[in-house]
Amino acid sequence: MNRESLERLFSPRSIALVGASTKLGTVGNDLAKNLILGSFDGTVFPVNPKADELYGVRCFPNVAAIGSVPDLAIIAVPAAAVVDVLKQCADIGIRAGVVISAGFRETGPEGVARETELADIARKAGMALLGPNCLGFLHPALRLNASFAPRLPRRGPVGFLSQSGALLTAVLDLSEGRLGFSKTISTGNTAVLDEKTLIGYLSSDPDTRVISFYAEGLSDAPAFVTLGRELLSLPEAKPVIALKSGRTESGMRASGSHTGSLAGTDAAYDALFRQSRILRANSVREFLDTASAFSLNPLPHGPRVAIITNAGGLGVIAADSATKAGLAISPLSEKTADALRPLLPPAASVGNPIDVLGDAKSDRYRIALDLAAKDSDIDSLIVIVTPQSMTEADETANVIIEAKRTYGKPILAVFSGGHAFERGIGLLREANVSVFIYPEDAAKTLGMMAQVSAWRTGRFSSKRPFAGIDRKRAAAAIATAKTEGRTKLTEMEIGEILRAYGFPMLQSRFAATPEEAADIARSFGKPVALKISSPDIIHKTDTGGVMLDVAPEHVAEKYSELLDRVRTKRPDAKLDGVTVMEMGAPDGKELILGVKDEPRLGSLILVGMGGIYTETLRDVSFRFAPLMPEDAAEMLAELHGYKMLRGVRGESGIDTGLVTECLQRLSRLVEDFPEISELDINPLSAHPDPSLTRILDARISIR
Repeated sequence: MNRESLERLFSPRSIALVGASTKLGTVGNDLAKNLILGSFDGTVFPVNPKADELYGVRCFPNVAAIGSVPDLAIIAVPAAAVVDVLKQCADIGIRAGVVISAGFRETGPEGVARETELADIARKAGMALLGPNCLGFLHPALRLNASFAPRLPRRGPVGFLSQSGALLTAVLDLSEGRLGFSKTISTGNTAVLDEKTLIGYLSSDPDTRVISFYAEGLSDAPAFVTLGRELLSLPEAKPVIALKSGRTESGMRASGSHTGSLAGTDAAYDALFRQSRILRANSVREFLDTASAFSLNPLPHGPRVAIITNAGGLGVIAADSATKAGLAISPLSEKTADALRPLLPPAASVGNPIDVLGDAKSDRYRIALDLAAKDSDIDSLIVIVTPQSMTEADETANVIIEAKRTYGKPILAVFSGGHAFERGIGLLREANVSVFIYPEDAAKTLGMMAQVSAWRTGRFSSKRPFAGIDRKRAAAAIATAKTEGRTKLTEMEIGEILRAYGFPMLQSRFAATPEEAADIARSFGKPVALKISSPDIIHKTDTGGVMLDVAPEHVAEKYSELLDRVRTKRPDAKLDGVTVMEMGAPDGKELILGVKDEPRLGSLILVGMGGIYTETLRDVSFRFAPLMPEDAAEMLAELHGYKMLRGVRGESGIDTGLVTECLQRLSRLVEDFPEISELDINPLSAHPDPSLTRILDARISIR
């Protein structure tokens, strides 16, 4: 999207309001009131053919009658009239628009068609179009409320996008006094401007230091991955915080009916955010806490946190929560501990947490804060205050404010009280100090900040080029299935494709008769596995369709026995014959590698503990193609069974390098052939000696 059009949208000097209404309590009237009676110092042109003026400003019958070209058109007319209005705007050269009106994709097929036409008009005209079905936007620096939200928020460094207009207004109200915003934008149906484009816009917005968004569904995972990583690589990192609904089946159904979004599975979104280096908040409260802390603090240099408290119990709770959040409760340096001891009462603790005791006044907090903040072994601080009869809430708040200004380290205050702390909390918020009620919330938020800091130290590599890939050979196998109208590939076709992409495969050949199977086994010269070949059977072991370690002289007999056994369990299945496969090396650790097409997002790649335990253990990790080397390595490291793969108690681990290479080859395969809708390699039998690692079974489905 053209940057100039986006600037006209969010920083206009003149605005045409089409659908300005004289009727109080309507969207058209509230928009006019906010634009005309607010503090915006640009020009507003109300468009209403039935009125001469509105709030003292002349009305126009249509946009052409204005006589000049406004920077922005805000449209709030019935859905059926929106297309014609947008055409008029495009015809006179308006290059930025906001469609407030509902009645589009979220209403069904007719609305989808109307929204498609709307998007076509905007794209042909080079128009930056927000909505439809949105609240509008707010730009506090310009004192511009281009929405029907009741008031402007405080100016600050947080950019906020929301697919839900109602949630946007709730966030603005809940964050009053805690957060300042650069821009808040209701994205609505994202017909033209989606989250990726708008985050990209905020990435180069000098007023925005933290980007946050609420979404019910996203698209184009690879673009998100690139964008998120670029934001953390900026000289001044811009953290991105996501609040994504639709975690449960009922939530996903609700999102589909609310904005017409196609929500993907929650595991896919978790993977997307990890891969993109985007933080995912689990609640609105966590979302606000995290956005506030990032906007008010520098990033910590590392995970080491000092906890200062006048309540031992809350100090322990904070330490537990901090450890769970990935922070390090490191001991204070010996120099700091030695300096603290003579300055605190004998009963105080100079460990970590630092317990200044329940009778601590502000002077004791000052001593602990000054020494802990100066300690080079400490990256950040959590300061806990509880209301004792001796507690000096306001004075202690001022001590924390002074320390934050002095030391340049993240300091999160926890004032665990109610009425007694109202003024102290107010002082902290006025001075831009992050303040919490509960230590668990502070620890979790600080853990997210340390995670971003750790991500910043990582380096992203480029895709690894692989030798031994024969794309034409794989394409021929897929073309055969397409020609025959099949969506499931045969075992031989699957073998051709995987060999063409350099996967470690066992020798195997298809046999249509018992005699043919026996000949193949004799040519291998060792015991073989017999596996049923059928387009109708996915899980072969469930139907008795696998026989292992069959001696060559018994293959013909076992061939017939295998078919009879499968026919008994699956009389409806088409049985093509049997695949004769050499036996893999024993005692391998079984893994599953797979691909699943996630609607709108892309190809989701999976690795996990495999074989018969795949469904039982569900020990899996996901990322989207294309995979970088660090993505593949992270996937393996996330598995609960990773320690076992590395080797435990004298047992050898596997060659993890070969597994990560297989994951990247899998990524390359689905990048080259996006028509692959599902692919399972299960199991991959992995060994310490990479020359023994082999794929034992696989299946591929195409669109």
